Amino acid sequence: MNNTMTIHFFRNSTLEKIDYSKVLDFFEELPNFTVYYTNDDVDIEYEDKAFNFKYHYLITKQSKVSHIYKLDSMYSNINMLMSMPILIPNNLAKDVFNITQKLCKIFQLGYYHDLFNDVKAFNIVDLLVFFRNQRKAYIDENGLQGKITYDADKLTSICKFQSSVKTLEDYYHNEVTVNYVYPVVDKKTGQSGMTYDWRIGTPIVFAPYVDYINILDVDDGYIIIKREKLLEIIGKYCDDVKNFLPDMYIVNGKKAKVCRRELKKIRKAAELGKDFKILSLSDVIEE
Repeated sequence: MNNTMTIHFFRNSTLEKIDYSKVLDFFEELPNFTVYYTNDDVDIEYEDKAFNFKYHYLITKQSKVSHIYKLDSMYSNINMLMSMPILIPNNLAKDVFNITQKLCKIFQLGYYHDLFNDVKAFNIVDLLVFFRNQRKAYIDENGLQGKITYDADKLTSICKFQSSVKTLEDYYHNEVTVNYVYPVVDKKTGQSGMTYDWRIGTPIVFAPYVDYINILDVDDGYIIIKREKLLEIIGKYCDDVKNFLPDMYIVNGKKAKVCRRELKKIRKAAELGKDFKILSLSDVIEE
């Protein structure tokens, strides 16, 4: 079984031929897309650096659909497909399908997968269910392939936070640090978790539901501490971030500087001997 999911796009044969220049305009107006031209194809690649995640749409000279002559002749293949990794969190899949839904609505497209009996009208709920089923089948057959799992609700909040880092920076006028979350795996034990950096003494927004805080700017380089233990020590300096996501805290201004006074307690509570392998948030699957 392939570790990617590919869907092909079709259009009602009674409609006029699709204007590919308008399709390219559609993608060029969206963030994170880059269009590459070759002699045979037009590759429309999406890259999100916050998640270290890529997928692409492809316009080809010839159809890539298997058994195309078995499909209803009322649909014409427009020689365009979308291919995405299957071992990604639900939130990333939803983002992909939201863009695909807009594409299908604007250009009146249906879609087809090799496991379908025929072309279907786009339905994001059906496609998400199909994606999850395909991902489960792949994992059942091949294992996680180096990916890790995490609580579904917590991962959803973390993904929303990751997508909102720039928005939060703007909201706090770049006066408070907002970092990206990154998963880690302990090389010795295989235990995995989510990690967040903090340059101690500086104002910070703590991401929700992470397991470890990597404290920087200390004499011995860095300190790894469980987030819950850190909050026991510095919780009196933290304020809730309201009306955004649950389990988020902020340490503002002077309170952040005062936190350096707690370094002795933090060192005592630190996790020792940790040797982490760093992953990307796109490497995490819901439990």
